Amino acid sequence: MKNIFRIGLKRRGVTLVFAYLTLLLISSVSITWVEPPGSGLAHFDQALWWSIVTSTTVGYGDLFPLSNAGKIVAVLLPITMGIGLGAAFITHIASSLIERRDRKMHGEKEYTNSDHILLVGITDETEQLIEQIQKDETYASQEVVLVADISRHPFPDLENVFFVKGQPDTIVALKKANIKAAKRIIIHTGSDKESLFALINALKLKKDACEITVRCKSSHSLDTFSSVPGDFQVIMQMTAEMMVQAMQDKVHIPLQTLLRNDDGEEIYYIIAPDSIQNISWWTLHNSFKEKYNYLTFAMQISGGSVIVNPTTDEKISGGDGIWLMAQKRPVNITWPSI
Repeated sequence: MKNIFRIGLKRRGVTLVFAYLTLLLISSVSITWVEPPGSGLAHFDQALWWSIVTSTTVGYGDLFPLSNAGKIVAVLLPITMGIGLGAAFITHIASSLIERRDRKMHGEKEYTNSDHILLVGITDETEQLIEQIQKDETYASQEVVLVADISRHPFPDLENVFFVKGQPDTIVALKKANIKAAKRIIIHTGSDKESLFALINALKLKKDACEITVRCKSSHSLDTFSSVPGDFQVIMQMTAEMMVQAMQDKVHIPLQTLLRNDDGEEIYYIIAPDSIQNISWWTLHNSFKEKYNYLTFAMQISGGSVIVNPTTDEKISGGDGIWLMAQKRPVNITWPSI
């Protein structure tokens, strides 16, 4: 029914434009026929200008019919019919704009841009998540596309946030959000089962360079997520062990500070260039601390293994990942030599 309504609006708009242009032509030709030679409306170009300003109720008064026949033409064509057609056309444009905005607010429009951040699912933390993404200078200019099965846009006041209505774990909804052109995907549906299906479908549809991060609520589901083939990252919510540590050692205080995208120290991940071969962890650690005040604390070697607080003689080579704490995202780094 909605599609029929949209088609009707489109056809009606074309009909109104055609009718209005026809009216202008007939009015301009008619007035040139009936007006005396001395009238300014005896020329077609002036008559066309008069027809336009009269039918749109502008009526500058610089041109007007002199003859009674010309006045009759003015009353019948540009004044009576022109005002009616103009009002109908303006109403049509307003209805189209309202219908277009309504479709966007209700998530019915497809997203057609590219290099966006795709958020799959919605929870109570989604608004905060979007705000944190937009605070990061790396993603400040990227659009965020939210896929959720809700009735209308949940954050209409947030800039660069596009809403797509649909079941987030379905291929139809992900395609509607243009997942093939997404740069990054974050899956946080609030349900491990729904997130798992969303992850499987996202891995099928995404481009190779697109990175996926999925949030896992239960530690019991971690093995299931880990068994899914593909390149993605799983983030666990706070486990019971972390709760105990938070109670005993207050580990949540520095972690919350580091993970918050406010001014101050944050955690970043960088990859060693291919030119780096067998540099010791201690050499890298000291070099980064002295030159940039970066604090390295973990590494990821080929094969995906993660080493936290490596030994001083642990070797780093090209392709290995380094986690560090810094006030800004590290760029243009000079790496130490052996």
